[in-house]
Amino acid sequence: MQAALFHASFFNAYNTKTTMKTSIFLSSFSLLFFLIATPAHASIAYGSINNFDTVNDTGKECHGFEIEIEDCRSTDISYTYDYNHYGTPKITQDDSVVGHPRCVIRWESKRNPDGSWASYTAIPRGPINATDGHQFTNPNINFGGEHFGVGYNVAVGAIRYQWLVDDGAGNLVHGGAVQVSTPAFVYYPPVPAQQGQPAVPAQVQAVIEPPEAIELPENPDIEFGTAVWVKEIRTTTHNNNKVELRDLVSDDPDDTDDVNWRNGEPDEVEVEWQILQEEFSKANGGNNGRLVAAPEVLVDGDEVVTRRYEFYEYVGPVDENGEAKATKVGSDDLHGDGIKTINGVDVDLSTVIVVGEYKGAQMAAVDVAGGLGLIDHVSDGEKDTPYTDRRLVVARALPFTAAIEGSLPEGMVFHTTTGVLSGTPTENGTFPFRVTADDAASAPVTKHYVLLIAEPSAALPATYIVDTSLATAASGQTSGDGSYAPGSEVTLHATPTPGYRFENWTDNGAVVSTNPDYTFTIGDVNHSLVAHFVVADVPTPIVMNRNPAAGVAFSLEWSLMPEGWILEESSDLSPASWRTSTRPDAPHDGLHHIEVTEPAPQQLFFRLKKP
Repeated sequence: MQAALFHASFFNAYNTKTTMKTSIFLSSFSLLFFLIATPAHASIAYGSINNFDTVNDTGKECHGFEIEIEDCRSTDISYTYDYNHYGTPKITQDDSVVGHPRCVIRWESKRNPDGSWASYTAIPRGPINATDGHQFTNPNINFGGEHFGVGYNVAVGAIRYQWLVDDGAGNLVHGGAVQVSTPAFVYYPPVPAQQGQPAVPAQVQAVIEPPEAIELPENPDIEFGTAVWVKEIRTTTHNNNKVELRDLVSDDPDDTDDVNWRNGEPDEVEVEWQILQEEFSKANGGNNGRLVAAPEVLVDGDEVVTRRYEFYEYVGPVDENGEAKATKVGSDDLHGDGIKTINGVDVDLSTVIVVGEYKGAQMAAVDVAGGLGLIDHVSDGEKDTPYTDRRLVVARALPFTAAIEGSLPEGMVFHTTTGVLSGTPTENGTFPFRVTADDAASAPVTKHYVLLIAEPSAALPATYIVDTSLATAASGQTSGDGSYAPGSEVTLHATPTPGYRFENWTDNGAVVSTNPDYTFTIGDVNHSLVAHFVVADVPTPIVMNRNPAAGVAFSLEWSLMPEGWILEESSDLSPASWRTSTRPDAPHDGLHHIEVTEPAPQQLFFRLKKP
């Protein structure tokens, strides 16, 4: 059976001081891939959305976070997770090594007027439990960790994660590395029935390997990398509900209705404990080099598959080569199991603690159907400094069209065919604009953006972005987007298109107001709010326009939504006089449009009727 390889990573991870290398090839559940649609062949496709919690164990307050991705360009970056204390990251591209571009995504605190850092990540007071990961997505809590994420749509090289700390002189430097393994999803296309054999539905299979060490140990006798325990948890069933970047997070055990990595499905532990440890000289990392899950069937072909991997410190014995010798965990989830000969001595592992602190949980998803999307926010820029090229449209293999409304600074341009924002701004200020994209296969998507351009060498003040979008395209209009200082009062307005009515505002998937005029005080985090409109259950009024064109007595317009209403007309309002109008309808801009030409009758009545 031929297979296409997908990787997507969403994880919670403790910040460790061990520097490792993770070579991962990832594909996005947003359909950042291409498949050759034949049973015999399937291409390897790439792209990722990578979402994780990380605990600050640097021993210092942190003021930012940095992700470095090798063999990746700035235009390969899709989504970033911007709902932490640092807001939208800055993206740069380093081309100093020919043929191997390096992309850096940097979340960095701005400064207060007195020069102090405006944002920080606290030092945890104690160990973080596995059930506390959901709290990292709450910006009102600062108990020792943050939530970050980045996506990309190419096959990348090494990925490194680093906390940023103050070096004592007011500069942010690397303060501690975070690295965990990344799962890969192997996709098996469906096989039609042939020669008496039944059809085989599409399947996906998750595989996770240990991270590679960046550098081999100085001691040449050490043949193994750092060992880690991993638990694998999967959902028992799947659906085709699309998973957003911000959805793949740890679940809240006290909230049965929270949005999390399970995507609304029940879960179970598939593998309770397994060692992941790279053996440097062996292909695929050796005996403990990978964890291969059971294939999962896509009955309808378009289901989203999600998984969770929990990582724990290995504190058991190792031999002279660095190999972990405890490969099983006892029923207490703490001690080992069995007797092993270690460096010539028999050890009863049931008396030895082998499981250490919880290190994190990685949530992963793969969506073989996907759809069109737009990134959440754009990075700040500086006048007279080239702006790092940023692709705003997250597209699949299908061609798309894009349009922009609003203002960009002089010197910058949005390319409607590539979806890339680029250029060198020659003016500073605040520039709001809106982008709409359509690929003819998905529903059109639209997004408001606010681009901030600073004076040369001037630091922008601490501000956070509020942007709005529509849950359903063309269902209404929103306003109130902008850049706000912490503590500012923000008021959003939602106006429905004729035929729709406002239902609610949601922020990070949670309903925050049922009032179309929503006011709140912004803290120290970005907000992307979605206005939800629903089809009205009554028709909107017919609007008459007099003498709109030569030879036309008047025209009538009413909303295309809701569907199913029939225009009738009568000359005297008697019950028997009503008949279905046969006048030509020329819809435009979401409205029906008919014209009554000369000579017009003395009187004419119209109504909408539900059949």
